[in-house]
Amino acid sequence: MNPSHTKLASVVAAAYVLMVVGGMLLHFFNTSELGTLKYSLMLPATLAAIFVGGLVAFGLWHRFAWAWWLGLAAVGIQLIRFGSWFVSRLSVGNAPMASWVIALLLVAFLLLLLSKNTRQQCTR
Repeated sequence: MNPSHTKLASVVAAAYVLMVVGGMLLHFFNTSELGTLKYSLMLPATLAAIFVGGLVAFGLWHRFAWAWWLGLAAVGIQLIRFGSWFVSRLSVGNAPMASWVIALLLVAFLLLLLSKNTRQQCTR
C-alpha cells in the first residue's frame, strides 16, 4: 500500500506541530522553567502554528480542498517568518539542529503541496 501525497503532506504537517510543541516541552523539562513554558504557549504565533498546523494536517488527511489552500498560505507565511530568522542565524554561523529539521519540514511540506498529485487528490 502506497501512501498518497495528501497523507504524506498531512504527516509532515503533524510532524511540524510536534516539533513546535516538543521544542517547548523539551526546554521545560531541561530547565524546569514553568514561566517560560506558559509564555511560549500564550504567544499568538505559537498558538496559530499549532492550531493551523493541526487543522491542515486533519484537512489534508481527509483530502479537503480548503486544507490545501490553507496549507499553502500557512507554509508561505512560515517560510517568510522562519526563513528570515534562519538566514540571520546562518550568517553568524549559529543555527541549532532543530532549526534545520524545521526548515526541512517546511520545504518538504511545500514540495508535497505543490505536487500535481496532491492538488488533484484534494477535491472534497
